[in-house]
Amino acid sequence: MPEVGRGVALSPFRRLTGGFILRGVGLHSGRDCVLTVEPCDGGPILSHEGMSLPLSEMGLSGDARGSDYVFPDGRRIRTCEHVLSALVGLGVWGFRLTVEGPEMPALDGCAERMAERVLEHSERCASGPEPFALSTPLHVGDASRFVAAFPASAFGVTYAVRYASPLIGTQMLDLAGGAEAYLEHVARARTFAMEAEIEALRAQGMALGGSLENAVLVGETEVRASGGLRWPDEFVRHKVLDLIGDLAAVGRPLRAHVVAVRAGHELHLRLAERLRALSRGL
Repeated sequence: MPEVGRGVALSPFRRLTGGFILRGVGLHSGRDCVLTVEPCDGGPILSHEGMSLPLSEMGLSGDARGSDYVFPDGRRIRTCEHVLSALVGLGVWGFRLTVEGPEMPALDGCAERMAERVLEHSERCASGPEPFALSTPLHVGDASRFVAAFPASAFGVTYAVRYASPLIGTQMLDLAGGAEAYLEHVARARTFAMEAEIEALRAQGMALGGSLENAVLVGETEVRASGGLRWPDEFVRHKVLDLIGDLAAVGRPLRAHVVAVRAGHELHLRLAERLRALSRGL
């Protein structure tokens, strides 16, 4: 990954200096997908087949396998969270994403490759969109699985997971510190799946583009991953990556501390919808 430099830590914002294109198969569709990333002062915006909308105005749909953005005519772009996480995790908000195909390219199953390209095509800037400063606590979910947000002076995340598999078990991560912390602790954490679920997922037309090059596979007795696990707690780190990408749906930075316990995309996006409404004064 390119050297971040001290500059990233000095400002929460970066701006794109040019566009770039990424190609790859979709994680679930297995189809060839193309992503064009361009600077856009009115961003963040998502475009597909001639239709463009701000992220903050698009419909949202999340399940255990990813987050979709839905256009008014019902068209959807699947698996947006990793690409969005890399952009907003580095403080880039002025962008247009044009997608060819049904979903974002899976790339490396995390945010590392996308973050590398963003750093190559961006620079630190002194200002950006006004963050939404949360003034009252929010909570979605129930006592066993939830996401909550609390007023804070800066964005931060505390995430806890618990899985039945002893290969994952209980893991927790606190993240604060902006782009530098994102790159060091989160960007390289890969998506994961349980080996026992793969056959059923593929029968449903999902995980067709998944491989050990872009995912971690958790079996009964071992974890399979290209090069092995990058951290013992790579699983919870990836959940933080997902959460940051899902909260990009608000359309602007947040001043809030988000606490997630055994959550997932559906709860992440429910919180994003609540934050959207509050940011509009609704």
